[in-house]
Amino acid sequence: MVSSNLAFYSTNELPRKLKELENNWEHFIFEKEVPKTNEVRLEVLESWKRCQQYGVDPLQKETPIKVSEDKLKEQIHQSKLYDISLPIIEDFSKQISGTSHLITLGDDEGKIIYLKGDREILNKAERMNFVVGADWSEQSAGSNAIGTSLAAEKPIQILSSEHYCQGVHPWVCSSAPIRDPRTNKLLGVIDLTGPSTSAQSHSLSVVQNVSNLIVQHLFIHSHDIFKHLQDTYDEVKRKKTSAHVMVLDEMLNVVHADESCLDVFSINHWDDLWDNKQLHSLKNSLLSRNPHQHEWEWDVSSLQLKIFIRSITFNSEHIGFVFFIEKLYQYHPSDSNKQTALKGVIGQSAAMRNVIQKVEVVADKNVPVLITGESGTGKEIFAHNIHLKSSRKHQPFIAINCGAIPENLITSELFGYVRGAFTGGDPQGKKGKFEEANGGTLLLDEIGEMPLDLQVHLLRVLQEKEVTPIGSSTPIPIDVRIIAATNKNLEKLIEEGTFRSDLYYRLNVVELHLPPLKQREGDIPLLCRYFATELARNHGREVPTIDKEVIAFFNEYHWPGNIREMMNVMEYAILFNGDNHIKMESLPKSIIEKYETVNTSSKDRFSLAKRAEREEIIQLIEETNGNLSEVARRCNIARTTLYRRMKKYNINRK
Repeated sequence: MVSSNLAFYSTNELPRKLKELENNWEHFIFEKEVPKTNEVRLEVLESWKRCQQYGVDPLQKETPIKVSEDKLKEQIHQSKLYDISLPIIEDFSKQISGTSHLITLGDDEGKIIYLKGDREILNKAERMNFVVGADWSEQSAGSNAIGTSLAAEKPIQILSSEHYCQGVHPWVCSSAPIRDPRTNKLLGVIDLTGPSTSAQSHSLSVVQNVSNLIVQHLFIHSHDIFKHLQDTYDEVKRKKTSAHVMVLDEMLNVVHADESCLDVFSINHWDDLWDNKQLHSLKNSLLSRNPHQHEWEWDVSSLQLKIFIRSITFNSEHIGFVFFIEKLYQYHPSDSNKQTALKGVIGQSAAMRNVIQKVEVVADKNVPVLITGESGTGKEIFAHNIHLKSSRKHQPFIAINCGAIPENLITSELFGYVRGAFTGGDPQGKKGKFEEANGGTLLLDEIGEMPLDLQVHLLRVLQEKEVTPIGSSTPIPIDVRIIAATNKNLEKLIEEGTFRSDLYYRLNVVELHLPPLKQREGDIPLLCRYFATELARNHGREVPTIDKEVIAFFNEYHWPGNIREMMNVMEYAILFNGDNHIKMESLPKSIIEKYETVNTSSKDRFSLAKRAEREEIIQLIEETNGNLSEVARRCNIARTTLYRRMKKYNINRK
């Protein structure tokens, strides 16, 4: 048994070859076994066996037409392959005029979407339904060059009785697949078909050349697509969304993404992106998507992520997706701090005590609260605590990040929509966040990112206490407590004309300003030890000790990312420390580099050690209630030495 893409090599052997193929086919079909001559090509034999499994009738005279004329016109109108191939094929059809051959373009399923040739040969081909709209996949038409080329994903020539169905035996066809040069996706097939008595072995190389020419033109087109995908990313980033952004092509290859996306997905390389089970399900869903759906939401609970997805189109053609990825707050009921009555809040500094006191006062009052502060200061944690301390604590707490959702999705996210409201949505309709939070609390995070036109709708909802889903004329009464949060200066945004003053005053009945970590004197060691304990438990490790030099460094560092940055640094240190002891060498290099960049006159390691000694003395004085004799004993130094060091480090007894 031989393996070859060609059915024959010389026209001199054609009469003998045709008779031999007929005998082989009859033996396989009627004797139901492989001919003992062993002269059936491997590619053909494998195709025949597939056709048997499909239940194709080998005596079939014509193939079915499965596409209506209207549907075919719509498919051709939307076909990138058709548009790019058409001028090439029409030019080639002029060259084969008078040769009794037909030039054919099939889609990726084997349906004929273009056919041209001399009228006489077209009429003969029509008898077996070799016409535009006919299905010439192996499942419908048996072994043939179009269907078999697609099934085997390679060029092939099928001659006479190598066709599985008897009605195609008078023909020879040569086909070559066409692939997208950017994604390697199989787009369709180019085919040359004629009477078997006029067969030419070089027909296969001809269609391969035509296929290559089409691919070259697709490559030029793909460059335009790639540029549009990159432009889409740039456009989204110019809007300064707080979401992590990623742009993918139609086959879900990453084209462009924020540097932070790898960390968000907990991977080191994009090749690992779809290994997560929930992300793998998302991949399957998008690849088998309804072509009329253009927007999706996907929860990845294993990574604490919510992904908003929008289809990207170019000249009415779907070319990829943009992902808006939001890292979700995950509340742990075990998070507590005996110094405060707030879940997950760690701190004893005067600045934090002031915030906590306000929370205690305002929590059970049914008034809007505006939480302000830098990114990473814990705004959502405080919002959740206000909810937990209110009379609404047994009702939903819903958070929505106004800066992480694309503008064209946020309206439907907040207010919902009814069945059939717009193309691309859930066909059953969907509740908005206001409805989901009814009776409870709705956190509007990153409120400063909300588009101006949506601010008008939000203000109306807050005033009238009812919401009207998109596509409906019936308002729904709601009882929702609003907490808004932002890291922006809203008063400045009002001056710039990007935030409404009436909405600002509606939201800002009580403002809670969360201090940045660098202003929370005394809280850093507490947070450091808290994260060491919690993260070690999460990773199934022993709680490590922390070097005094690390604590001193943390007290000196400016923490631009605040608590969120500290948690990330500590998680790195938990994973990569040696001997269960966190030292300076255990910290990520990036934090050291940032510290040295900000502090151009940075202290050396010796000064860090001195600062660590100062912190230890202060802590011991607090623990012993100012008993200096006990402090000196614990430091294993004389009291006079302790006095000198207290003077040197400017430490007061109280």
